[in-house]
Amino acid sequence: MADISDRRMIATFLDAQAAELGASENTLMAYGRDLADVVDWTESKGHALLDLSRNEIEAYLIHCEAQGLAKSTRARRLSALKQFFRFAFEEGWRSDNPALLIKGPGRDKRLPKTLDIEDVDRLL
Repeated sequence: MADISDRRMIATFLDAQAAELGASENTLMAYGRDLADVVDWTESKGHALLDLSRNEIEAYLIHCEAQGLAKSTRARRLSALKQFFRFAFEEGWRSDNPALLIKGPGRDKRLPKTLDIEDVDRLL
């Protein structure tokens, strides 16, 4: 699909997310921003979004980590990429889904909450 620009493909993907899945406006805006960032990165590397390999997607995620982005932001960006490439595969734009097996950054571990004096008394 070399004749369709990356940004046009993203617009088509977002339209489908809204129409077929009823995605919220916030989700669409977040996916749009995230995918625009990916396109900026791919263009700086001389690539096209649709041509990215698994290794290049992982390199992008490493780039995001190096920028100091939170795990939740990196997970959302990966989610946007996974949804986009699933759509691209279903539409026949690609014969595979390079993001399918990429694991996310996980969640930050939180410390357990402490018990207050009343809770400790109840336990005893």
